[in-house]
Amino acid sequence: DCWVVAFGNSYNSEERVVCAGYDNGDVKMFDLKSMSLRWSKCLKNGVVGLQFDRKDIPMNKLVATTLESKLYCFDVRTQHPKKGFAQVTEKAHGSTVWSVKHLPQNREIFMTTGGAGSLCLWKYNYPHKRVDKDGDGLEMGVP
Repeated sequence: DCWVVAFGNSYNSEERVVCAGYDNGDVKMFDLKSMSLRWSKCLKNGVVGLQFDRKDIPMNKLVATTLESKLYCFDVRTQHPKKGFAQVTEKAHGSTVWSVKHLPQNREIFMTTGGAGSLCLWKYNYPHKRVDKDGDGLEMGVP
């Protein structure tokens, strides 16, 4: 079952993606322009929250939250053909992390809500270098 969706990459009239989170832990990103699956990752437990940091710019960050008290922050600016997107994982709340919302005025700050009624405020710090090259010279994100 699909539990959550989020639209992103809406910076012009042609580009669009939608991410879907599923009960089995899958996160799938669909390119609506080409009507194809662009990326998929299994987070091992039900995905209950998804949000891009901003809809009006080229894809930057995607946060996914799960039943198992974790949040995943993906740097969706650079996609490696085999490794996908770089990610940072954090344990949060000690219960299900039900939702995530970014602060509109500052996309590095976001809030998550937990199953026990808790709230957590987060600030994403970019790495000094967001893109590196692998052994084959292909670009990949840096967590």
